[in-house]
Amino acid sequence: MVSLASPAGAMMPPPLPTPLSRRPPYALKRDSSYLGSDDSNAPPSPTKRLKVAFSPNVDVRIVDDWNEKSFDLVKEEVRIAIDRHRAAGDEHDDTPYAKLLQFLGQDARSDEAPTAKLLMKYLVALDARVSSLAQCSKVIAAVLDLSWLGRDENFVRIYLKLLCSIATAHARYLPSILDSLVSHLASLSPSLGRLPGEAAISKTNMISRVHMTIRTILRQIPSATGVLSKSIRLLFPNDLENTRSYLQYQKHLLQLAEYTPELKADIMALITQRLVSIDVQIQQDLEDVDEEVEEKLFQPGMKAHPDHAEDFVDSDDESVSESELTMTDDEQRLRDLRLQVSKMDGTLDLLFDYYTPLIQDGRVPEQNEAYQQLLSHFTTFIMPNRTRHAQFLLFHFAQSSTTHTMLFAKQCLEIVMEHGSAANRLNACAFLSSFVARGAHLQSDVVQDIFSVLCEFLDDMRQRYEPTCRGPNRLSYSLYYAVAQAILYIFCFRWRDLAMGSASPELGDEELSEDDLLADGRELAWYPGVKEILRRNIYSALNPLKVCSPAIVAEFAKIANHLRFIYVFPLLETNKRLRLGQIAAFYTGSLPDIGRRETAWDRKTGETHLQLEAYFPFDPYHLPTSRHWVESDYNEWKLPSGMRRDDEDEEYSEDEDDESDDGSLLDEVENMPVAADMISQSS
Repeated sequence: MVSLASPAGAMMPPPLPTPLSRRPPYALKRDSSYLGSDDSNAPPSPTKRLKVAFSPNVDVRIVDDWNEKSFDLVKEEVRIAIDRHRAAGDEHDDTPYAKLLQFLGQDARSDEAPTAKLLMKYLVALDARVSSLAQCSKVIAAVLDLSWLGRDENFVRIYLKLLCSIATAHARYLPSILDSLVSHLASLSPSLGRLPGEAAISKTNMISRVHMTIRTILRQIPSATGVLSKSIRLLFPNDLENTRSYLQYQKHLLQLAEYTPELKADIMALITQRLVSIDVQIQQDLEDVDEEVEEKLFQPGMKAHPDHAEDFVDSDDESVSESELTMTDDEQRLRDLRLQVSKMDGTLDLLFDYYTPLIQDGRVPEQNEAYQQLLSHFTTFIMPNRTRHAQFLLFHFAQSSTTHTMLFAKQCLEIVMEHGSAANRLNACAFLSSFVARGAHLQSDVVQDIFSVLCEFLDDMRQRYEPTCRGPNRLSYSLYYAVAQAILYIFCFRWRDLAMGSASPELGDEELSEDDLLADGRELAWYPGVKEILRRNIYSALNPLKVCSPAIVAEFAKIANHLRFIYVFPLLETNKRLRLGQIAAFYTGSLPDIGRRETAWDRKTGETHLQLEAYFPFDPYHLPTSRHWVESDYNEWKLPSGMRRDDEDEEYSEDEDDESDDGSLLDEVENMPVAADMISQSS
C-alpha cells in the first residue's frame, strides 16, 4: 500500500472512481474478482486510462498488507467463506471458500506463504466458527496439512485448541485428526522443524508435541481411544518400509502405551503380531536360499537400533541407485532378507529393553502384568506359528526366577495335557523340552520336577494305548511320541540334573561330580522312577525310538550307553527291519492290506514323513543386535566326560541300503518284536 502526501502547490490528481479506503487491502495485489461480486456499490471500471502525476518530493511508505490485515477482517472473511459455502440455492457461492482453501494450503516455504501471525488469526477465526464446520471437510483437511510442528509455542497452543474443538464438535473428523498425528510417529522429516522466519525445532521436540497433542485429545475425549487404536493398526509401517521408520514407529508406540494404559494391551499385541509375521516370513524365505546366504544374514555389524539404523533404504532420497538397477535376483533377495532380519532384530531389542524393568519390578510373577502378558502372547501368537526368534522373550524372562520358570512350564504342560489343539499340544512339547534343555539358569530341582511330570504323563498314555497297539504309528499316537521325544531331548542335555550321585553314598562319594563318578567306573543313582518309566516305554509296543527323530534317538542311545543308564542298540538294530508306512497301512486300515508293497513315493522319501520332526525352538540365537540379551541364558551342548563325538560313526544310524529290501510286509510283521520280546532282549 502506498501513501501519497502532496506538497503545497503541486497539481492535484484527478478524483478516483472509488475511495481507496473501501477496498480490501489484500485485493490490491492478489485479486480483483471482488469488483464484480462482493462490492455491489462500486461503479463500472472506466474505459479510459486515468493519468496520475507524481511529485518527486512525495513521502513513500511501504506497508506489509498481510500483517496489517486486522483480526476483524479475518473473522469476516472466514464467516463469509463458510456461510456462503453452506448456503443453498442462489446464495451458495464457493468463491470465498476457494480463496480460504488456497490461503491455508500455501507451502510454508514459498515466497508468498503467510506469516505465522496471520495464520494464527485464521486459526482463531476458524475456532470461533467450529460449530459451522460440519460440511467443510476440505477446510479441515487443509488445517491438518498445515506445517505446525516447526512453529513457536503460541502457534502450537492455538493449533492444538482448534484440533480439540473440531474433534469435540464433530466426531466424524476424529479419525482424520488422529491419523494425521499418528502418521508423524513413523515418518517425520527434520525439515519440518526448519521453517522460514521460525526458530529451528528439533525432531525430538516435534515428536513430543505430537504426543502432547494426542494425550490432550484423549484427555478431553475419552472415547477417542478406540479410534486411536484403529489408527495405530492402520498406519503401522508395512514390510516394505525402511528399518528406521519401522523401528521408530514401534518405539513411539511403546511411549504412547505409557500414557494410555487402556491401549497398552492392544499396542503390545500389535507389535508382537507384526514381529511373529516377519519371523515366520523369514523362515519361509530361507527355504529358498543356500546355507552360505543364510550365514550372511546374521553377520555382526548390522545396526538395527531405531536411533541409528542405517540400512540399504534408510534415506530421504527416493531415487534408485545404479547398483540397485543392476542387482541380480539373488542379490535382491538377499537385500530384502537382510532388511527383514534387521527389523526383527531391532524389534526384539526394543521389546527386551521395554519388558526388563516391568518384569523386574519386584512383584510376584502371578501379579506381574507384563509377564502375564508375555505368557498370553506366547500362547496366542508365538507357539501356534512356530517362530524362530520371537520366543526368546519368554526364554529370557522365564529364567528370571524359579517362579517365572514354573509358570511358563505350567502353561506349556496345561496345553500338552488338557487345553491345546492337536497341533498346539505337539508344539508345546517342543517348546517346553527345548526350554528345559537349553535354559542355563534352571535349577536342578526344577528340571527334575518337569522331567518327572513328563515321564508320568508318558507312562499314563502308554497304559491307555498299549492294549490295542499293534506297532509304532505316529498318526495314531502323535502326542505320545512328542512327549517321548521331549524326554529324550531333555535327558541328552540335562542328565547331570537327573543323576543323584553315587549309588553307594555310604562310600563317601557324595562330593564327587557325576563326571568324576563315571571316570571312576561307578554307577550313578537316578531320580526315582525315571529309569524304570523310560525302560517300560522304550520297550513297549508303541516303540517310541522308531518314531522319534533319528538324530535325537541316536544321540540318546550313545549317551545312555555311556552313562550305563539303558542299553538300546539291539532295539535300534531291530527297528531297522520295520517299515512304518507298511505297519500303519496294515494295522490302521479297515481291512489288512497284506499284499501292499513299497511305492515310488515310499522309496523316494523313506520314513521321514512318518517320523517326528526334530523341532526345538530354542536353538542358538544369532541376531547381532539383540543377542546380548540371551547370551548368558544359554546352556551349550556338552558331552559327558570321556565320551568322544565321532561324526563319521554311523554304526547305529538309519541304514539307507535297507530301503531296497524286498522282504514282504507279512515277513516284517511276523518279525516285529512285541514288548515282552524287547524286554527279554535287553535283559
